[in-house]
This record gives sequence, C-alpha cells and structure tokens, in this order.
Amino acid sequence: MAKEEKNTLSNIASAASMAKGAIKTGKAIANIAKGASAGPYGALAAGLWESRHLISKIVLAVGALLLIPVLYLSLLPSLIFGAEGMDTASKDVLNDNSKIMQNIESIESRVEAALREKHDETIHAIEVCASGLGLHHEYSITDDFSDRIIYESTLLISQYCASENDYRNIKVSRLVSQIKSRASTLFTYTENVTEREETDGRGKKYTVYHHEYVIEYAGMDYFADTVFSLTDEQKELAADYAANLHLFLFDTVYKVDINEDLPPGKTGVDAVDIALTKLGTPYSQVLRNEEGYFDCSSFTHYVYEQCGINLSYEGSDTAASQGRYIVENNLAISYDMLSPGDLVFYSFEVNNRYMNISHVGIYAGDGKIIDASLSKKKVVYRPIYSTGNIVLCGRPYH
Repeated sequence: MAKEEKNTLSNIASAASMAKGAIKTGKAIANIAKGASAGPYGALAAGLWESRHLISKIVLAVGALLLIPVLYLSLLPSLIFGAEGMDTASKDVLNDNSKIMQNIESIESRVEAALREKHDETIHAIEVCASGLGLHHEYSITDDFSDRIIYESTLLISQYCASENDYRNIKVSRLVSQIKSRASTLFTYTENVTEREETDGRGKKYTVYHHEYVIEYAGMDYFADTVFSLTDEQKELAADYAANLHLFLFDTVYKVDINEDLPPGKTGVDAVDIALTKLGTPYSQVLRNEEGYFDCSSFTHYVYEQCGINLSYEGSDTAASQGRYIVENNLAISYDMLSPGDLVFYSFEVNNRYMNISHVGIYAGDGKIIDASLSKKKVVYRPIYSTGNIVLCGRPYH
C-alpha cells in the first residue's frame, strides 16, 4: 500500500477517535446497516441522511468530507479493519465485507490460540500437582473446555478496542500479548477428594484417594476487569461497539429480513414441552442420529419433527442448514420478538458455513434456553447466554 493511502486511513481513524462515543446503539444505527448493497461503507451512506439528527457532533468535529468514514470507524472497533493497525489496513477495507470478515477470522484464530495456551498451562499445573500424590492416590480431570473454549469474540474485540486510548496501539499482536501476560487466572481448577476402601491380594484393606480436578473458566467479565482493566465509561463504550458490530455482521454482512408478521403460537409452546422431556439426554456428535443421543441440531430437528415440521434444508439438518431454512422461508424474527419455541442460532467462530452458524437452541421463555450443550455434555435448560454471538432467531412455523 502506498504511504499516502495508509495515511488517509490513519487520519480517518484519528478523527474517529476524537468522535468516539458520539454515536450510540439504536434504531438509527440499525437503519444504517439494513438494506445496504454496496458494502459497509455504502451501508453508512445509505442511512446517513435518515440519521442526520444524530451526527451533528461529528460534523462539527471532523468536517463533512470525512463524515462517512469517520462515522463508520466511530461505530465499530477499528481492529476489524486492520488486524495489525490502521496503517496496515487495505484502502478499500471500508467497502469490502469479505476483507473485514477475513480480519475477524484472523483475530479469532490468534485469540483462540492464546486462550488455548492459558488452558493448557492449567492442565500442566494439574499434572505437576498430581505427579506428587503418592501411593494409593489417583486422579482425573473434568475439563469442559478441552474441545472448545467459548468466548464472545465481538465483545472481547470491543473491550480491547475500548481499552486503548490511542488508535495506533490497536493491534491483534498487542491484544494477544495482553491475554498472555495478564490472564494468569483465566483458567483455574478446584480439587475434590473422595475415598474408597479396597482389599489387596492378602485380604488387607487399604484406602484409595481419588482426586478430581475440575477446570473452571473465569468468563467474559474477567477480560473487562482483569485483562483490560476497563473503567465504567470504557465498559459502556465496549458495549456500544459490540452492539454495533453485532448489527453490522447480522444486518449488513448476512442481510437477514425480519418477518414482523409472525405471531407466536401453540406450536412453539408444544415444542418447549417436548424439549423439556429430553433434559439430561447425553450429547454426542458421533451418535447424533442414534436413539438416546443428541447434538444441538439433531435435538432441535427432533423436537420440531414431533410438531410436524421438518427443519432440514436440501437434505441437511445441521444448525447452519436449519438457519438457512429459517431465512429462505421468511421465518426470521428479531431477538426482542423471542417467544417460547423459537430457534436461537449462534456463531462462535468463522467456519464458512451459512452465517458461520455453529450452534442452535430452543428459546423456552422467561430468558431461558433449552439446548444440547457440548460443554455440559447433555441437553440442558439454562439462562440464555452469549447473546453477542446470536446471529439469527427464527420462528419455524406460520
């Protein structure tokens, strides 16, 4: 990239930094994101006039010529435009969704590697401890995070960007460095000891001590409070960033049309009743089609099959295919429309499936969800979680 092109993006980022926080999440931002056909830069241009009453502060601060890119960079965490800083960003990244998604994929990959490193350090600490237990002592490790470490990438990216006062410091290498140096207690473990009596070959009884080490994960608040040490004002800014990034991904990149004319009904209530009868059923992707086992998508498919609805799309019943079924049949609803029986789709990584969907559950009402959980290893009923990773909601019936 030519030096002058880099400087242009850097100047825009600098102006956006001055205007940070001037635009908050709301209907105006949703209007900016929806209906765009020319990439994110074009999305802002399309909604600019309708939102003109909200952007006067930015106009005064940076001038009309820089308005659109400044508004754009003030709405979203700048890391997604240039993973190693705005000086390295492609000049057309503001109008190219694919480049932004590539940046996000790269960021998520490196963050996941850093989190995995912290996880493995904890496993090593357990093994060192267990190696000195001595005779008649045995141990096991309960680790819900061995297969996947679930974190809200949109929120983590937003928290990190909110923590940096100088946009020039916003780089994924710096983010990873902070995780490695400051997240020493992101993963911890507890030890539970039980006893049992056994008899040796000579009939003599002895006690065996079993040490169960349980891995625990601190969660997303840990990043805000410990890794990034956010102030209350920075936490508010991070929440705005995350909400705007959520809107951008789901309304601009994925372009889902919401059907506001879908009323909730008895079918959804029946689906919840059926789902609740399967609580505790073991989770297995390998045995997902065998009786007595579910993964997330075979569970939702089964429940709605009992209601006379086939959620498959082109012969596939994966979570991503069910998401496509919802969208293609105009059954998508907004998060604030959720009623019992509605499907909630999550994306926890860029996996190149439809909308990068990787998980699905059934909304049960009262802020609860029923899903076949990989981490819990069974079908569970719990408070709805990781709302920043929800990419789609659907009502699979008319």
